[in-house]
Formats: sequence, structure tokens, C-alpha cells
Amino acid sequence: MNSDPKMKHDVFLSFRVKDTRDNFISHLCDCLRRKRIKTYLFDELPYEERYEESLKAIEVSRVSVIVFSENFGDSKFCLDEVVAILKCKKRFGQIVIPVLYHVDPLDIENQTGSFGEAFATRRDKAEQLKEWKDGFTEAINLPGWSTSHLRDEAMLVNEIALDIENKLLRVSRKKVIIEWSLVITNLMLEIPSCVFDQISSTNKPLYALAAMSISFLSCLLCLVDLFHKGRVERVVWRWSLPFPWFHYPTQRSNRFGSFPDIVGLICALCQTILTAVNYSFIIRNGDSPIKFSVWPIMFALGLLCTLFIKRAS
Repeated sequence: MNSDPKMKHDVFLSFRVKDTRDNFISHLCDCLRRKRIKTYLFDELPYEERYEESLKAIEVSRVSVIVFSENFGDSKFCLDEVVAILKCKKRFGQIVIPVLYHVDPLDIENQTGSFGEAFATRRDKAEQLKEWKDGFTEAINLPGWSTSHLRDEAMLVNEIALDIENKLLRVSRKKVIIEWSLVITNLMLEIPSCVFDQISSTNKPLYALAAMSISFLSCLLCLVDLFHKGRVERVVWRWSLPFPWFHYPTQRSNRFGSFPDIVGLICALCQTILTAVNYSFIIRNGDSPIKFSVWPIMFALGLLCTLFIKRAS
């Protein structure tokens, strides 16, 4: 699976090592990686880095799989992972898939059985315990998988891997469709803006006004789209060479915004400025010094370059 610049992993696996690492998780991870799905395992890191790096990895994963097993509730590490995963689900729609590995869902939801015993022995603050319990209740009610419905572990692993693969494909296609629909819409706005700009004159000031208005609308669409993406991703401003820009908070070396986003915004801004200059000259009964705008053409060339870059990668 191809990952976005801000996403390092396709799948994050949350599990209790002593219950499932050497059997179920090992088979599931192997199956996912054979499908070229980037899968994160925290125990592949040095011990002292596992906790912090795992919480960071959750934020840069498209899908999180929570494997509830008998001793899952007695690990603070697992409890914190569930809370972090659900926060990412609320913040940017991360896909969460619970898997019940030889456990009763009622024990998880009501904190009874081994899960009740695990919470009973904890001496954490009441607010922290409530957050963990609420997280368990929310996670267990999401669509997922269970060994009680499919006892053949090999078949269960294959079904889960296929489900994850299909979900990743749907998300990827939807994102591409939305992104390129906006890009094409902006291009369709830039072309009539350029045409109106060229046929405008002192006798036809309305054409100049129309060109400026359409360019402004295109520019506004680009800004609204970038603002929405930046708010969802909680980007941060950073002064860095070659120019200061917004960066993803968990991957500070990666700048915010895709190639079509930035090219579209630059071209829309330039076209808006040029049409505004042309209109200001025309309403003063003068000839504009700008006779032809190449920004829509540059925008189209930028789109073609993006397509070639994606194909090459």
C-alpha cells in the first residue's frame, strides 16, 4: 500500500505480548506484510523506546487493530493505546477494528472476568480508570472480528487481512477522488477566468469583473480546503529553509500540503492578482500592462507532472 507523506504505517497492532505475540499476531502481521501493507509492531523497537514511539505510531497509522485477549486489561501500556487509538478515530477518522481473541465481549464491556480483576487491582486515579473503561466500552461496540464466530485461526487471520486491505483501498480511492475533484474544479474555474480576462476591455469592464470574481472563488476554494486539512491534522508553523511553512506535528521534517494543493493555491493566487490588476486599469479607462496570463497553463502542467510522478513512484 502506498502511504501519504504524513502516514508512516497502514496498520497499527495493539495486543498483549504474552497472550498473542507468538501465535495470532505473528500470523496476522506476516499475512499483512505479504500483502505489502505496512504494519507497525512495537516490540520490534528497543525496549526503552516502545511506549513513546507506539503512541506516536498510532497517530500516523490509517488503521488500528485492537486484539483483546485474556490479559489485555492488566497492561497499562495496552490501556493507554486504546485511549490514544480512539482519540485518533475521533480526530481524523482512523479506522479501528477490534478483534476478540478467546474472550467474552460482555467481560470487556462490563469489566468482569479477567478484565474486572485487572481493573480491580489498579490504583490509578478515578478519572483515569473511567477513561480506560469508557474506551473499552466504545471499542468493543465497533464492528470487528471474534474467534467465537470463526474458530479456524488461519481463516480468521486471512479474513481480517482481507478486510483491512479492502478498507485501505476504499479510503485511498475516496481521498484521491475528493482531492482531484477539487483540483479539476479549480482548473475549470481558472480557464474561464483567463478567457474573460483576455476579452475584457474598457468597453467591456464586466468581463474583467467576472474574471476577477471567478479567480477569487478558485483561490477561496484552495484556501478553505487547505485550512480544513490543516485543522484536522493540527499542523504547526515552523521557520525552516528554504521557506517557512506548516509541518505535521508528529513528522516535523514533512511539510504540510500535497503537490496539487500547493500548485493550485499558487496559480489561483497569481491569477487573482493579475485579474485584479487588469480590472483596476480597465475601470480607470486604461490598458492593462498584462496582456496574457499563463497561470492556468502552468496549473495544468503541474497536474500532468503530478500524474507522472505518481506513476513513476
